[in-house]
Amino acid sequence: MNKIKTIATFVALLLAGTVTAQQIRVFQPTVEFIDDNLQFYNPEVNWVDSVYQTLDLRQRIAQLMVVRVPLDMNTSQAEEFARTMNGLGVGGVCFFAGTADRQAQLTRDFQASARVPLLVCIDGEWGLGMRLKDMFSFPRNARFGELSPDADDIVYRMGQEIGRQCRMMGIHVNFAPVVDVNSNPKNPVIGTRAYSDDPERVAQLGIAFAKGMQSQGVMAVAKHFPGHGDTDVDSHLDLPVINHSVAHLDSIELHPFKRMIEAGVQGMMIAHLQVNAFDRERPSSLSRPIVTDLLRNRLGYDGLVFTDGIDMKGITNTYKDGNAELLAIQAGNDIILLPPNVEQAIDVIAQAAATDENLHASINRHCRRVLHAKFKHVLPYAVEEITVPGSERRAACQEIVTDLNLSLDHSIDSIVQRAIDAHATPGCQIVVLHKGRTVINRAYGNLTYDADADVVTSRTVYDIASVTKVAATTLAIMKLVDKGELKIDDKLSKYLPYLKKTDKADITVKQAMSHCARLKAFDAYWQKTTGYDSILALVAQSTLNEKEGMLYSDLGFMLLSDVVKRVSGMPLDQFVAKHFYRPMVLTSTCFNPNMHGISPDRIAPTENDSLRGLIRGDVHDPNAYAMGGVSGHAGLFSTAEELAQIMQMLLNGGEYHGQRYLKSETVALFTRRHFDKQGNRRALGFDKQLFNPSANGQTCPEASQNSFGHTGFTGTMVWADPDRDLVYVFLSNRVCPSAETNLLARMNTRTDIQSVVYKLLNK
Repeated sequence: MNKIKTIATFVALLLAGTVTAQQIRVFQPTVEFIDDNLQFYNPEVNWVDSVYQTLDLRQRIAQLMVVRVPLDMNTSQAEEFARTMNGLGVGGVCFFAGTADRQAQLTRDFQASARVPLLVCIDGEWGLGMRLKDMFSFPRNARFGELSPDADDIVYRMGQEIGRQCRMMGIHVNFAPVVDVNSNPKNPVIGTRAYSDDPERVAQLGIAFAKGMQSQGVMAVAKHFPGHGDTDVDSHLDLPVINHSVAHLDSIELHPFKRMIEAGVQGMMIAHLQVNAFDRERPSSLSRPIVTDLLRNRLGYDGLVFTDGIDMKGITNTYKDGNAELLAIQAGNDIILLPPNVEQAIDVIAQAAATDENLHASINRHCRRVLHAKFKHVLPYAVEEITVPGSERRAACQEIVTDLNLSLDHSIDSIVQRAIDAHATPGCQIVVLHKGRTVINRAYGNLTYDADADVVTSRTVYDIASVTKVAATTLAIMKLVDKGELKIDDKLSKYLPYLKKTDKADITVKQAMSHCARLKAFDAYWQKTTGYDSILALVAQSTLNEKEGMLYSDLGFMLLSDVVKRVSGMPLDQFVAKHFYRPMVLTSTCFNPNMHGISPDRIAPTENDSLRGLIRGDVHDPNAYAMGGVSGHAGLFSTAEELAQIMQMLLNGGEYHGQRYLKSETVALFTRRHFDKQGNRRALGFDKQLFNPSANGQTCPEASQNSFGHTGFTGTMVWADPDRDLVYVFLSNRVCPSAETNLLARMNTRTDIQSVVYKLLNK
């Protein structure tokens, strides 16, 4: 009961003017009991009722007005404007130009003197910079409309960032997004403000933007209902006429608005259009058949409805002296935006309401709706200090634009197409993550060069060859080190007794993983025997190289897979599936995919071998195949998306989606060099940038010295760069149908694409 009294007292003080709008406390709309009478108390309803009861008819009408803030006012002019508007009791203000500092100060002043908190609005379709010359401007919507659907998160983030900056500036409503369908190239006012000429694509992007902005508590307003896209007249200058049928309007113009309503957009703006299929007498903004019958009743919209600016010539050329404002209320709009003469409009509407009970009742309903909106969008944030977004927010905006440019860059497409045309690979997948976000996810070409071959998709599964070394074996060794069951300075022979009486008895885990154990690079063991243990026996019997130093070797990782098996008690494939792939929900990452329910149609074939025929679903590497498909040097299959998740987990220091898979110190241990003084660039399992980067290196020259990754014989590559918070994955089956000529490497396809990514980031 004490809380109820406190709230009631506060509301009374607010209404009496003792407490300013900037001092409003936050009260969440919860339901509580009052004493023993079992009466319910709802703060939102109570606040709305309390404010509403203090307003007379003219003040209720004024609450339905959002007025334009004049430009370039001096201090005395601003004070006079505030006195006039607050004296009338207008519901809100809308800013259109100036600087952020000036707008922030005016907002503070206006709110401090307002009897009822003001709804502060802006028309910032591409950010606050659309109106404030010192704020950031995003590209126009048409640029975002070029994104593929899997990159719609970029639009969400844009809406979220604009919403965040609006909140900082004390703005509650942003008149965005534009969800008009850009179906008329002669349209003089929509054009690049629209996302697309595809109604569903417009809807998808509009929803993403609105959800992002509304996640910050800022009202999104879909515009311009019922659709301004197919016009050739600017409604700022005259009234456009639309003569399409109801069926056409329903399937094209109205489609994005219907989808926005389903998604919960909180505001809707009515355009100034003559839509003859619905109303031949009045513009849409003044039309009851459009605002009430169509939007409210047929489409079931229950949010706040704004007119477009009533001061636009599409209205003022015909309707003058407050009549447009009266018709707008009669049509069913909640808020009249930018009335040319506020006091005159209030007079006309009040005079009509004095003899029209229905109009009087509708004014009351609209006033309550506006007050409910203020409770939700103004009161919760009124205690927040109004501040100007600074360099941190500008940097956040630039990150979004960088990701947009990465997603839309087509020079990557050209590089891939050259490789496909040259028969360097029949197709490929590319995934790029920037700061944990997917900015490129593309599939190119076909599974083979056959004319009727299936196209590559994001679900195509590739034999990743030596990338197995990092995406399986190295992960397993890291996990064992994490668990204290293995140390990198341990000798392999500690766990592999069959090495103790060989020249490999003293090779350490660290040496094997850094390719400096003097092991041979490769041997055709598959020609001599088959079976996991039999081939490992031949590896044990092999002769070490006399020369010290780094020599890339499969043999060390074949032995390391056996270390994993003997230490953990389970084969490598089972160990990594248990500790990484299953918990990370990597459903396409496995050894022997044919045995794991992956359809052969999804698997990219590799070589057309003289002995094995066309290889598809079995590992291409002959030694790994002879070992049963599971080895430490090759055998893993995956998709670019799933490998990107593994690399992102490592980039995150062993954590992914809130779950920790490895200790951060373990990741750091394995991704740094241990034999650099001996001229060895490699880390433990991972390859590293060349000491002197080259355009013909295994990674692009722009990759940092802290970056790490690996490449694979079948035409694969994974690379992560902590300095740029970047993950790059390229998968192909360049060995199909023959592995003899490695055109993919000669053409630098993988690294040229990676280089493009860095150059775009550097912009």
